[in-house]
Amino acid sequence: MTIDSIGLEFLHTLHTAVRDAGGHRPVVIDSDDLVARPDATMATYCAAVDLPFVPEALRWVPGQRHEWRRSARWHRDVSASSGIERRHRVYRHTVENTGELARFALHHQPFYERLHAQRLDVPAPEPPRPISTRRP
Repeated sequence: MTIDSIGLEFLHTLHTAVRDAGGHRPVVIDSDDLVARPDATMATYCAAVDLPFVPEALRWVPGQRHEWRRSARWHRDVSASSGIERRHRVYRHTVENTGELARFALHHQPFYERLHAQRLDVPAPEPPRPISTRRP
């Protein structure tokens, strides 16, 4: 693996090129927003790119799809799910215990931060309305 394999520097370069070319502002989605609030995130994305938001598209019947045959291992989690959800992972090699990964992370952090600053502003969920204890 090379430092360019991670891709955040290249992604930032691509984002900058699209932005500088004019036209529409490139859209950046924060994956934390997507897994925490998929409906709100995708509704915001659709509004940003002038597409209709179809909430039903965020839910599916679990199972393998024919077109995933050649890359089934990449689709294992989505095949077992019925929607976008946060998954807990434990990795053997991390930035905390692997010097090369720490070096990669350090190199790409500024590019991540620049892209993160351009992310869609997904509205926070409205707090639940308090239940009135007053009697009519």
